[in-house]
Amino acid sequence: MGQADVNVNLWLKDTKRFADLFNAILFHGETVILPENLHPSPETTAVSLQDAQGKNVVKKQYRDIIMNWQDQAVLMLLAVESQTAIHYAAPLKVMLYDSMEYAEQVRVKWKERPPRLSSAEFLSRFQKNDKLIPVITLIFYYGTEEWDESLELHQMFDLGTEKNHAELMKKYLPNYHINLVDVRRLKNLESFQSDLQIIFGMLQCSQDKYALRTYAANHKDYFQKLDLETYHALGAFLNSRQLMEINVEKNEREELDMCKALEDIYNDGVQAGMEAGIEQGRQSGIAEGEAHGKELGITEGKELGKASTKHDIAFQMQKLGYPLDAIAEVLMESLDSVHKILSVVG
Repeated sequence: MGQADVNVNLWLKDTKRFADLFNAILFHGETVILPENLHPSPETTAVSLQDAQGKNVVKKQYRDIIMNWQDQAVLMLLAVESQTAIHYAAPLKVMLYDSMEYAEQVRVKWKERPPRLSSAEFLSRFQKNDKLIPVITLIFYYGTEEWDESLELHQMFDLGTEKNHAELMKKYLPNYHINLVDVRRLKNLESFQSDLQIIFGMLQCSQDKYALRTYAANHKDYFQKLDLETYHALGAFLNSRQLMEINVEKNEREELDMCKALEDIYNDGVQAGMEAGIEQGRQSGIAEGEAHGKELGITEGKELGKASTKHDIAFQMQKLGYPLDAIAEVLMESLDSVHKILSVVG
């Protein structure tokens, strides 16, 4: 598991957020699952299998997050698997995780079996009246690319080109669906009652740095007072190692200011992108300067790397939304000169 997923999982383990996530996805925002009814369940499941030589081999699987939900009427296991990248075999992965969870339940029940069993129960290692605890797994996907891979096991099969035969075979091939939560493309964010609504809203504009800065500014009461786990989770969501690696011991305050951090990252990236792009543009005027844009400044590096004159640079910076004083500083010109340059360009 990468550092990004670790940070996201620590953040999602908060029972208020975990309950809110499942309430929004399963019950369209209705408060059905209460945080106080959630309890951590063992994240490691194991099953003993026989290999080709007849030897017992123990297979282990490690869940990202799994909670036991129990109220007066329902007992269920709720699990989350975090994904920062598309998983091409996600239906198989989830099916394996869930089936091993069910196998573990059967194993535990067998250990508690009564002394008298029917032959069928003994053979099954499962009593006639036994019931399994249902497992619901969500794939919590926060990658930037749109998920365009299989959502069910049937989509992973090649059943040939004869459509009628394929449809007939599907009736006899067990299927397995995944519950994909693509947080950057979720609709109805108002279904979320916790800070998930704010964070998911931020992720949906995070590819546009200007929209991201505006969003953070509009929610500054929240982003200026973040706990460390949320701060690190946002670093994972934004793919910023600078945010993920901050050490709370180096920060005197218990609450962290994301607005300031975003501004610092933005300014550092923009400056690096501008300097590299302008220098490359001056030297060759070709697209090689694109590669020098850093993190949040990469777009500016690409555009400015194509600019070979002050007129081009001024025009590109204006198109990218830079204020006139910033353009003047980069060009080392007065504001009046910048006005004249842009009037000629325009």
